[in-house]
Formats: sequence, C-alpha cells, structure tokens
Amino acid sequence: MTADELPEAPLAAVLKLERDGVAFFRRANAVAADPRVRELFERLARSREESARLLEVAASKAGIHITPKGRATPYPFEAVAKVECYACGYVADEIPASCPQCGAARYAFEKEFTKAAVWGTALSSGSAVAQAVEDAIPRADGDLRLALEDLLQRERALLREAEGELAAARP
Repeated sequence: MTADELPEAPLAAVLKLERDGVAFFRRANAVAADPRVRELFERLARSREESARLLEVAASKAGIHITPKGRATPYPFEAVAKVECYACGYVADEIPASCPQCGAARYAFEKEFTKAAVWGTALSSGSAVAQAVEDAIPRADGDLRLALEDLLQRERALLREAEGELAAARP
C-alpha cells in the first residue's frame, strides 16, 4: 500500500479543512461588525470544531493518528488577516481599543460582511469538505466509516442550508 492509499491521507485532508474552518470562522467572528454575522460565524466555527472532534475521536478509536494536511484551503483568510481603520487607513493585525494613528474607536476597524458573503464561504468550504469526506469514505471501515458517513450527512445538511440562505440573501 502506498502512502496515498492509507486511510490517513484522506482523513488528514478532511481534518485540515475542518481545522482551517474553525480558524477562519473564529477570526472572521472576531473582526465582524454585525452581531448577527458574528453569531453566524461562531455557529459555523462550532460546527467545524465539532466535526473535527468527531473525526479525531473516530480515528483514535480505529488506532489511526492523523495530522492535518492536504489540499489548499477554500477559506478566504486574506479577507480577515488584517484590519484597517476606516477613518485613516491604519492597518493592524488585531483590532486595537482605539486607532493609534487617529484615535478612532475600536469599531472603526470592524469589517462588514454581507450574509451572501458568509453563506457563499460556507457553501464553497462545505463543498470542499463534503468532497474530502467522500474521498475518505471508501478507505475507511467500521466505526470510522460510520463517523465519516455521519459527517457527510451533516455537511450535506449545511450545504442545503447555505444554498437556501444564499438564494434568499441575493436580490
């Protein structure tokens, strides 16, 4: 069996996508201006975190140690990596209490995200996760396979929700 035929390779790709999702949605939550959008980002982060935990537990029970690695991330980290003061243009890694350049309040650094942008990210990332899980299922058996099938069902439900919300958010 080659390294690519072992169950660890596709599982590592799924785990990477899940962990990247947690990191992205938590960062987006931290910089978002709208409390409703922050709540949505946190919900998506918790979903990815729970999926990663379920995968890790199932793999551990199967005696498989997985380290996240694999395909490129579908998450737009560049959109949340830096924050910029809308009053003066000062750029920072984190939101300061006030702008060190012009004194503007913290909220001058918060980012506006449309619901369409949030659900679009959920849809594109969810599609990537679903594909990675589908790729992993044939190489798994027993409880690990059941866990992956459960993950796939959860992902498909999230995709359906994202598609519906995205359709409703677009004019």
